[in-house]
Amino acid sequence: MNVFAADDRGNVLRYIDLYSETGSYEPLVYIHGLGCASSSDYPPVVNSGSYSGCRSQLVDLMGSGFSDKPQDGHYTSDAQADVLSKLIVQQGFSAVNIFGHSAGAFIALKLAQRVSIEVNKLILCEPGLTDYGIAMLSETASMSAEQFVDEGFSDLLAQLKAQGTNEAWLGPFSVASPYAIYQWARSALDDNAEDWLSDLANLNRIKGVILSDSATGDDIARFERAGCAVELVANAEHMIAYDNPGGLAQAISNILRSRSGKRSVRSRT
Repeated sequence: MNVFAADDRGNVLRYIDLYSETGSYEPLVYIHGLGCASSSDYPPVVNSGSYSGCRSQLVDLMGSGFSDKPQDGHYTSDAQADVLSKLIVQQGFSAVNIFGHSAGAFIALKLAQRVSIEVNKLILCEPGLTDYGIAMLSETASMSAEQFVDEGFSDLLAQLKAQGTNEAWLGPFSVASPYAIYQWARSALDDNAEDWLSDLANLNRIKGVILSDSATGDDIARFERAGCAVELVANAEHMIAYDNPGGLAQAISNILRSRSGKRSVRSRT
């Protein structure tokens, strides 16, 4: 894995850099959702035969996956966007593409707004919080940080295990920092409550949104009004990377090949 010094205290962010020799120099930076890790979520996507083979950086955010997890770290969406901005600038890219899933879409949007180099395309996958996510994160945020670290985190893991439908997600969730989960939960709830769709609409970039094909017409329309091309992926729910990695790979590739923000709705099997 590649490493990046996230601060001046020796804490390290880790990421996988794929297709750096054969693909486009302009990378697509992957930002995972809460409790996830790009190193576990996206290898099946970028290895799919449907994938464009563009340079792809699978980032484990601080507090997640293989990246460091200092107890006194800063894990809000703003703090994570700042670290990613430094990572991108340090690599000397002239332009970048950004992908963000679920609550990671808030980080992706903030990164697109503040990074000092050109953002060619912003791709959001199932952006924002579902009703399930809001309920789970609200329960987390109702505790103090100490309560969540001491008891709430282990209780949440047991709850997810008992549900029996979260095995893929449970892996990266179980190794995430409880401090990071707690701070990000509170931050994501705040982000979701704000008018982030207006920020998305005002971003003058090529924008694409990827949704499950169970998305309603209203879901699709609100992203089209924000100037986004919409791609639908069949046989998938919120965790599209787990449910249909090939369909997600095709949807990402379609948006990357787009030369404008022309709206389109397609279903990917």
